[in-house]
Amino acid sequence: MEKSFKTAIEILLLLVLVVVFIYFIDPNLFRWITEEDGLIEYLTALLLLIISICLLVKVIKNKRKKSRVWIVFNILMSVGLFFGFGEEISWGQRLFNIVPSDFFIEHNAQKETNLHNLKINGIKINKWVFTYLFSVVFGVYFFLLLFGYKKIEQIKNYVDKLGVPVPKIKHMLIFTLISIPIFSIPIGDKWELWECLFAVMLLSIFIEPYNVDEKLLPKETRIQNKTL
Repeated sequence: MEKSFKTAIEILLLLVLVVVFIYFIDPNLFRWITEEDGLIEYLTALLLLIISICLLVKVIKNKRKKSRVWIVFNILMSVGLFFGFGEEISWGQRLFNIVPSDFFIEHNAQKETNLHNLKINGIKINKWVFTYLFSVVFGVYFFLLLFGYKKIEQIKNYVDKLGVPVPKIKHMLIFTLISIPIFSIPIGDKWELWECLFAVMLLSIFIEPYNVDEKLLPKETRIQNKTL
């Protein structure tokens, strides 16, 4: 199964690059692909849901082997990823024709049932939490955690205790190299594509982390035939 996931990740990374290329050939097609409730947004949501479910299965399978701290933290990661899935699709608002409550109609910049587009007393939640805070947190995660894990024993012990999958150098390089052409796109729709890249890379890290004990999928065991 791990091999299948790796192949799927390679295909998805190629897809992201193809969509970038499409912008320079046909901007209107690019906008259609990356629009709200478009192909890219639903793909991002699906990836987050897959990681969330696989992570929960991992917790269930390891509940007797791991510490309580590890279990709680991994459950929180699973819940956080499911939350990301729900936010991407506005919790099924348009899929199921759900009418937003008065609160979201009044305070959500896009009249959607989600938190990341809230605007309260002139403060954009998306800007301060989902842009600034998440940029710092995931910037440290993607680009600094590996070096801290390898060089500082306290960080390594803490990461191992929580069960955080650590990115490899190849993850940093791929994420950076594909982000550059995405950032060169001058329209705001590029962020949907970048979020999709983020989800693909997150799946890649969880499938093949530097700390192999935290792989998302269980190790495959081969049954050897014994001759009597």
